[in-house]
Amino acid sequence: MPRSQPPLDDEHIMLPEQLARRFECAEAEIGIPGVVEVGRYRYATAYERMRKQSHPDGLEICFLSRGFQTYRVNDAIYRLRGGDAYLVFPGEVHDSGGMPEEKGELYWLFVRLQPAGQPLLFLNAEAAAELRRSLLDLPSRHFAAEEGTRERLETVVAGLQRGEARGPLDRLALAGEIQAFLLATIRGSHGNRRAAPSPRIQRCVNFIETHPAERLDVPQLAALVQLSPSRFKTRFRTEVGLPPREFVLRHKLAVAEAMLAKAGARVTDVAHALGFASSQYFATVFRRFYGRSPSTALKPKRHSPASS
Repeated sequence: MPRSQPPLDDEHIMLPEQLARRFECAEAEIGIPGVVEVGRYRYATAYERMRKQSHPDGLEICFLSRGFQTYRVNDAIYRLRGGDAYLVFPGEVHDSGGMPEEKGELYWLFVRLQPAGQPLLFLNAEAAAELRRSLLDLPSRHFAAEEGTRERLETVVAGLQRGEARGPLDRLALAGEIQAFLLATIRGSHGNRRAAPSPRIQRCVNFIETHPAERLDVPQLAALVQLSPSRFKTRFRTEVGLPPREFVLRHKLAVAEAMLAKAGARVTDVAHALGFASSQYFATVFRRFYGRSPSTALKPKRHSPASS
């Protein structure tokens, strides 16, 4: 008997500017057995949360190449950073845990794995069955993807955008890239590698997190860890998953959200306390990353009952 699942949400209608930053290619256009959808978004600002959804017959593989993103599946919260992969298995209800779809770059792939016996990536029956079994038995849902994952997925997306899946040999070439990506996903899930930043970069992260009110810039942070600004930016983004300036902003906003939730907080006071040039600029940055105004984070005022 199938396990009961919570009801799914109605699909929300995306804004035109959000759609303009997304690419999605469906099964009929892809023309590769078992590949249901390939997609990518590049968001410069946050958008409405992802509603509850489920894919009864397919595995969804997401790769966050840049930014941070929160997902929820089976009531567990997963927080992705740039370079992470995340899996949703067939039939699992998932959403973004009430958080917006954040600023960043994300790739996704849906591959049909059920029922067994269907064609998959032009493989023979034995190879398709082994790949299907390996994907359904992956031990880790959230892990650091292998180096080169973005380049491989961008090759697939770019090929589909240019219409390179029209001829048999073109589809075979794209299927090879997807197969390589799936094999890398299997290795990554079994390795469950979540590398921590190096001591030098972690020292910088700690400094940022303990000085939210300061206006920190790249040269200052680079000097702190005795690296050139260009080398520092490269290492920080590789090890943390975000450019240093964006990490600083995100941490300020996380602190701001906690401050705004306190009784009597005012947006202007919080903005100035955290080193923003003005409350207007603070509101612009808050909206870009959270998709809402900072005033929505204020604790509602309690009204005393009217005297009789």
